Amino acid sequence: MSLGKRLIDLAKANLNALLDKAGAPADTTIDQLTDDELEAELRRRRERRLREADEVQIRTQAEKAARERAAQRKTMPRKPPSSSSTSSKRPPPRPAPPGSDKHLRELYAQLETPYGAPFEDVKKSFRRLMRKYHPDLHVGNPMKHKTATQLTMSLTQAYNELEQRLAGGRAK
Repeated sequence: MSLGKRLIDLAKANLNALLDKAGAPADTTIDQLTDDELEAELRRRRERRLREADEVQIRTQAEKAARERAAQRKTMPRKPPSSSSTSSKRPPPRPAPPGSDKHLRELYAQLETPYGAPFEDVKKSFRRLMRKYHPDLHVGNPMKHKTATQLTMSLTQAYNELEQRLAGGRAK
């Protein structure tokens, strides 16, 4: 038996084991798949593995950035703004609207905006979060789709409440 034949048999055996683990019908073997079907299956698995690795990397980076921001907030001393620094930077957020309470703070936090930010900032943040977490982006994974649906529902509810309080939005 030639070395090439041995390598092909070994690859077929490993692929048959992969098909068994993936839940392929028991009567389907690697010999029954066409080359195109086999290539498509390998490509799908490779893409899924890369997607999962990317998601883990993005999640890890986001968590790290959030920890760094939290650490910076804790360690940074509060200084009164000087006149030269305020001219080049964005103006500070407006003071909190009258009648603010703990619930209002939670709504701002849900939309990842600073408490007392103007409605335009709230709207930008809401749109950014909806582009990031929209359920249509997670159709292939039922668990992620369900989580994204719940998250977007809570974001929409928070946005609608802030819209009503800040901009006199539509009544419910």
